[in-house]
Amino acid sequence: MCPRPPMGALARFLTRARARRQAGDRRARPTRAQRLADDDLVQGRLHGGRRFCLGTRPVIRWIKGDGFDDAVTRAAIGQATRLFGAQADYCLCTQGIDAHRARAVLEWATEPVEWWPVTPATNPTLAGFLHAAGCVPQRFGYWWKWFPARVRPDGPEWILDGDMVITSAPPWFDAWAAGVDRVRVSQDNRSEPRIYGAYSGFVDGHLRLYSGLVSLPPHCHYLTAMARVLEQQPLGAGHDGIDHMCEQGVVAATFQAFDPAPIPLYEFPFGRAFEGALDFGLEGDQGTAWGYHFGNAFRRPNPHFDRLVAAGVVFAAAPGDVVDRYRWLGGEGPWGIPGWAMPEPMVRVIMSHTAGYAGRQVLEVGTSRGRTSAIMASQGCCVTTVDRVDRGARQNLAGLPVEVVIDEAVKFANGTTRSFDLIVCDVHGNSPAEWAALGGALTRRLRPGGTMLVSNAALDQVEGWHEETGVSWFTGRLPVDWVVDFDRSVVPGLAIVRRP
Repeated sequence: MCPRPPMGALARFLTRARARRQAGDRRARPTRAQRLADDDLVQGRLHGGRRFCLGTRPVIRWIKGDGFDDAVTRAAIGQATRLFGAQADYCLCTQGIDAHRARAVLEWATEPVEWWPVTPATNPTLAGFLHAAGCVPQRFGYWWKWFPARVRPDGPEWILDGDMVITSAPPWFDAWAAGVDRVRVSQDNRSEPRIYGAYSGFVDGHLRLYSGLVSLPPHCHYLTAMARVLEQQPLGAGHDGIDHMCEQGVVAATFQAFDPAPIPLYEFPFGRAFEGALDFGLEGDQGTAWGYHFGNAFRRPNPHFDRLVAAGVVFAAAPGDVVDRYRWLGGEGPWGIPGWAMPEPMVRVIMSHTAGYAGRQVLEVGTSRGRTSAIMASQGCCVTTVDRVDRGARQNLAGLPVEVVIDEAVKFANGTTRSFDLIVCDVHGNSPAEWAALGGALTRRLRPGGTMLVSNAALDQVEGWHEETGVSWFTGRLPVDWVVDFDRSVVPGLAIVRRP
C-alpha cells in the first residue's frame, strides 16, 4: 500500500474543495439528476429491493434448474433477446445453480436480463402447501416454475420452462405486449390424462392444458385460484415434485378458470428427447410453429434441439468478446432511471483504458448491476466497487475477484486508507456541489502515477442536463501538475485524469 501523499498542492486543493462544498451545501438546490436518483432509491426499496418487479413493461421469464439443458436455455434467451429486443424485458429464474453457471447461460443475451435465484421464500404461499405434504425444497421439482408467482404483477408476462425456445413472434404478440390480450396456456391434446397426476379429475378434457408456456395479462393474480385447487384437494402425503405429475394437473385446473385461449401443439410442438419426431398434436404440422418445447432436455441430450440448431431454426452464437458476454448486465429502465448504467459505447471506451491494469487495484464508483466490474475482473483487475444500493451486484458478481461495497462513495473513500491504481467513476449526481465532496475523497484514494476515468464529463451538453457541470468543475480545480484529457467521442464524455 502506498503511503499517504505529502502536504502540498493536492492538500491545498482538497482544503479548498471542502470549503466550497460546505458553502455549496448551504445554498445548492437539488438538481434534476439528484431528484431522480433519490426517487429511484425509494422505488428500488420496494419489492424487497428488486426494482425489476415494478412497472408495466412486458416481461419474458424462464425457469432453469440443475439439469442438462443449459445449452437450450442459453439459446432460448439469446434468440428471444434478438427477436424482441427492447420490446420486452427478460428474467431468468434459477434454482440450484451457482453464479458462474448462470453467467454462462446468459452470455448470449443482447438485452439486459434479470437473474433471480429462487427459494421457498419467493412464493411462501405455494411453499406452504408443499411443506404441508411433506415435500422438502430439494424435491419441489416442477413447482419451482411458480416461484415467484409473478415477476412483474402489473405488466404482461410469459412464464416458460428453461427448455422452451421461441423462434418467432406469435400473431397475438402485439396485443400481449400492449397488455390487452387474454390468458393463454399451452395445450397437449395427445397425451393421456395421467400427465395430470392426482388432479386429472379437475382438468377440462376439452381444453387439455399443460404447464408449458403461460401468457398472462397485467394484474392476473392466479395464485389465489391455485391455492383454491390445493385447498380443495391437498397434495398427498409424501408428495414429490420431481417424480409426481400433480403440478401439471394443478396448473391446468388453475388456469382453465380464467377462460384461457389454448396454445396448440401445432404452434408450439413438443420435441421430446425420447421420441423420434416432433409432436404437433392431433392436427399435425400446420406450418405455423413459433416455438419448440425440447422435453426431457433437463435429463438427457435432445436430438431435436441439436437438429434445429444445425438447421438455423434455433439460434446459436459465435463466441463474443467480454463486453458481449456481459450485455445481460445492462441496467436502465426496469433497474433504475434511464442512464443508470453506462451505454455500451462508453463501456468499450472505458475498457480500452482498463486493459492494462491486470493484477492491480481498481476502484469503481457506481456499481449498478455489476457490468463494468465483471468486465474489469475478466481482464484480471482486482476490483472494489461501491454503490449506495445493491441492484443485484453481489449476486451477479459472486465468484469473481470483486469486492462489492454498499455505501455512499464519499463515506467509503473518506473512511478507508486503501489506495488504488485506477478509479472508474460513473455517478448520477454531477453538480459542482457533489463533486466538491466526491472529487476530494477520490483523489485521496488515487495512488501516485494512477489514473481516474470519470464518465459524464460532457453531460451538461446533453439536452435536459445542463446543471451537471461538476466533472468540468472538478477537473478545472486539480493541481497544475495533474494531467487531464477528455474523450468526447461517446456521449456523455469521459475525463481521463492522471496523477503525477
